Amino acid sequence: MEIWHIVVICILMFPLFLLANYIVVKKAASERRAREERVDRAVAASVAESYADRSMRFQSWPKYRAARKKKKM
Repeated sequence: MEIWHIVVICILMFPLFLLANYIVVKKAASERRAREERVDRAVAASVAESYADRSMRFQSWPKYRAARKKKKM
């Protein structure tokens, strides 16, 4: 192959590279967005469950407390 054949092939392959890169990045972004939505829904459900006790609804301090790490001995 001559050098100009290689240059033409590279020039023709560049748009395909950009298209493949766009598809991969778009898929990764949508998966990340979906994962963040699942985490947000799980946290919201956990907090809602913590505040669900109607008899304690007029407390002046929040009932929800995050789990604390256990101390290693």
